[in-house]
Amino acid sequence: MVMTKELLNKQNKDLRIRLDNHQIKAEMRQSELQEEINILRDMLSARDRDVAMLGREIAALNVSNAEFQEENARLSHELAQKTEEFCKACTEISRLKGIINKDSGNSSKPPGKDGFKRVLNSREKSGRHKGGQIGHPGHRLALPENIEELVEKGSVKKQVIDYTDGSDEYISRYVIDVEVITTLTEYRFATDAILPEHLYNEVSYGNQLKAMSVLFINEGIVAEKRLSDMISGLTQGTVTISPATIERFQSVFAQRLEESGTLESIKKDLLNGEVMHTDDTPMRCMEKVEYLEGGEEKIIRAEKGSFQATIRTHSNERSTIYTVNPKKDGEGAERDGILPGFFGILSHDHESKFYHYGTRHATCGEHLLRELKGLRDLSKIPWAEKMRKFISGMNRHKNNDLEAGKTECSKELLLHYEQEYDRLLESGYIDFSPMVKGDLGFDEFRRMLNRLLNHKDNYLLFIRDYKAPFTNNLAERDLRAEKTKEKVSLLFQSFHFKKAKERYFHSHYRSV
Repeated sequence: MVMTKELLNKQNKDLRIRLDNHQIKAEMRQSELQEEINILRDMLSARDRDVAMLGREIAALNVSNAEFQEENARLSHELAQKTEEFCKACTEISRLKGIINKDSGNSSKPPGKDGFKRVLNSREKSGRHKGGQIGHPGHRLALPENIEELVEKGSVKKQVIDYTDGSDEYISRYVIDVEVITTLTEYRFATDAILPEHLYNEVSYGNQLKAMSVLFINEGIVAEKRLSDMISGLTQGTVTISPATIERFQSVFAQRLEESGTLESIKKDLLNGEVMHTDDTPMRCMEKVEYLEGGEEKIIRAEKGSFQATIRTHSNERSTIYTVNPKKDGEGAERDGILPGFFGILSHDHESKFYHYGTRHATCGEHLLRELKGLRDLSKIPWAEKMRKFISGMNRHKNNDLEAGKTECSKELLLHYEQEYDRLLESGYIDFSPMVKGDLGFDEFRRMLNRLLNHKDNYLLFIRDYKAPFTNNLAERDLRAEKTKEKVSLLFQSFHFKKAKERYFHSHYRSV
C-alpha cells in the first residue's frame, strides 16, 4: 500500500510536471502565435495601405486615361484635318505646277506664250538613225537642166575659164555664184515729149530693186533700216534707199495687187479648194478700230501701252490670204468674207467660231496630242497616254498609206479604228467616274472626254477621208512669220498700215 501510494504520488508529480511543461509550451506557442498574428496584422495593415494607395493611383490613372483618350481623340481629329489640308495643298501645288509647266509642247498654248522657257521637242522617236536613211536617193549641187535656155534669156550669165590650152578633150567643173551689179538705164526723150509717169523724176528706182525690197521685207522679215544698210553694202554704196522709200514700195505693191485682180484670184483659189486651213493670233498695235453703223470706222490711238489686233490666215497648199480685225471673234470672220463662202473641209484648232463655216471639219490632231501629253504629265491621268498612242498610230498608218499610193483606209481597219475609239472613250469615262471636283486633273479630264465624245467626227475625219489633214500646222507656219515680224518691231504703229501690210503684201501663191 505504501509503495502504491508513493508510486501514485510520484506519478502524480510527474503528471503535474508534464502538465506544467505542456502549459509552458502552450503559453510559449501561444506567445509565438500572438507574435505571428501581430506580424500578420502589421502586414495586413501595410497591404491595406498599399491597396488603398493602389486604389488611389488606379483612380488617378483612370482620370489620366480619360484625359489621355480625350487628348488622343482631339489630336486624331487635328491630324485628320491636317492630313486633309496637306492633301488639298498637294493637289493645289500639283495644279499650280501644271499651270506653270504648261507650254506649247503639252497644251494648246501658243509658242509666243512660252517666254524664256525651253520647250522640249514633243516629237516621238522613230527609232531611225540620224541623217540620210538607207535607200534615200540623196541630193547634190547640180546645174539647172535648162541652163542654155536661161543663158539665152539672160537670166544666167555663163563664162568659161580654159586651162586646156585648146585641147578637144577635157573635163568640166562648175562654180555657181551670184554677182550684184548696179545697173543704170538711161532713157532719152525729145525735149517736147510727154514723159511716162514712172519716169517723171530725173532719177527713179527700177522694178527689180523694188521687187527685191518687198521680197526681203516680207519673206525675209528684214527690218526696213537693216534692209537699207544691206542694199547699200551690196551695191558698194552706190544705192542708198531710205526706210520710208522702202515702205512706199510696199504700199504701191499692195495697191497693184488689188488693182490687178491678183488678190481676188488668190481668194478664188482658196474658196474653190477642197481643204482650207485657218488660224488666228493676237498682235500688238498702237491703234485699234471700232466699226460703227453704216460700216464707218473709228480709229482710237493708245495713250499708254498698246492694243491687240487679230491677224487671221486662210491657207491651202497653193495660196494664203491674211486678214486683220480688232478682235478674235466671229464678226471679224464675217467681215473678212472668206470663210462664209467656203464649202469644203475646214482645218482648225478646235475654236468654236470656226465650226460655223465649211461643210466638214478636220480638227487639228497635233493639238490634241499635245493636250493629251499635258493630261498625262501634268494631271497624272494614265488614260491619256493610251488615247495618245491610238491617235498617233492612226496617223502613222495614214502616212504609210499615202507613201504607198493609197488614197483611202480599208473598211475593215476603219471599222476597227471606230470601235477602238469608242472603247477608249468608254474606258476614260470609267476612269473618270471615281474622281470628284477638286481632284487633280478633274476639269481637264472631263473637258477632254466630252470634247472627244462630241467631236468624234471631226477628230476621225483625217482617217475617214485622206484629203482631210491630220494637223493644222500649215496655218500655224503661215502665222509664224507674222509673229517674227512682231518680235522684230515689237508692235505696229498704225492699224491701217498693219491692215494693208498683212492683208495684201502677204497674200501670195505658194511655189508648188
